Amino acid sequence: MANNSGQAAKLNAFALANTFAIIDLVLHPLFHIWIGINAQSYEKLMHLFVAGLDVRVDKSESGLTHILIGTVIEAAVFWVLGFVVASLYNRLATRK
Repeated sequence: MANNSGQAAKLNAFALANTFAIIDLVLHPLFHIWIGINAQSYEKLMHLFVAGLDVRVDKSESGLTHILIGTVIEAAVFWVLGFVVASLYNRLATRK
């Protein structure tokens, strides 16, 4: 992507970070709902998705407190990841 001056367009680091965090805030609880409905199908899909990954769902990880704390921590990590990726892209895109 280039703007009218021929320079690469910058990514909005906050927008990408917020997007990553929102996606996680939606998906993380949905995965826990899926596990609550059919844990075996989740385990099988994760095994197919990542070769050699042997996931075993532990029901103790499905408590409301665990889900809420895990979602908040994971969303924060994804926010930082989005911000770092956009900032790195902007830094590398402006180099000549």
